Amino acid sequence: MSLRTSEENGVMWIRLDRPDAMNAVDAELRAALAAAVRISEQSQEIRVVVVTGSGRAFCSGADVRELAGRDGAVDAIRGEYERILTGLRNMPKPTIAALNGVAAGVGASIAMACDLRFAVPEASLIEAFVKIGLTPDGGASWLLPRLVGAAKAFEMMYTGEPLSAADAERFGLYNRVLPADQLEDTVRELAERLAKGPTIALAAAKRSVNFSFNSTFEEALDFEFLLQSVLMQGQDFKEGAAAFLEKRKPEFKGE
Repeated sequence: MSLRTSEENGVMWIRLDRPDAMNAVDAELRAALAAAVRISEQSQEIRVVVVTGSGRAFCSGADVRELAGRDGAVDAIRGEYERILTGLRNMPKPTIAALNGVAAGVGASIAMACDLRFAVPEASLIEAFVKIGLTPDGGASWLLPRLVGAAKAFEMMYTGEPLSAADAERFGLYNRVLPADQLEDTVRELAERLAKGPTIALAAAKRSVNFSFNSTFEEALDFEFLLQSVLMQGQDFKEGAAAFLEKRKPEFKGE
């Protein structure tokens, strides 16, 4: 199998598992990843999703051997990539990329489509399409400028040179850079903390941020108030308010 999944304490761990190929995405891995994202989105038991890799890479991008053949034609791969990337970006629950190594091409897009990114020092991010005569895909032209600014995005796309983990953290693309032996423990602690939180409120916050990218300030303000008015009818808000007044820790149920 080219992908492994496990569910722990409300967290779905999705592990790209082609270490000999630096987790390059071929047809099998692409289909398995699309299925895992869909299951994660639909399951009520799964409250947080973590994507990581095996071996020394997070994901080196699409398997170039496939791209060179008919199986890699755009019309053959587009649907599954769209399900993966829009699923991670839009699902109503937190998504976290734990970058255990380099993320290139569509691997970089998978990481950028997640809400949070934690990385090891070796986890550079690369948009190297120019080196094989292609333009970026995987939503990189939308995601990257919003994360690092247009000028840096153009530089990376024009030159194909990597963005180091340290610079990615400086630009705000990575939340934190950690030693390799601390990466998964740190991500697990955060993911399980979020899984115990008010999941409907987290989903609403994610919707608000995504909505803001294509709205005016006034529209974003209205949308926030709309979501708040809905959440204030739920049990999690009532529990949170009661716990605050009673000076105790809230017990959220995702309701």
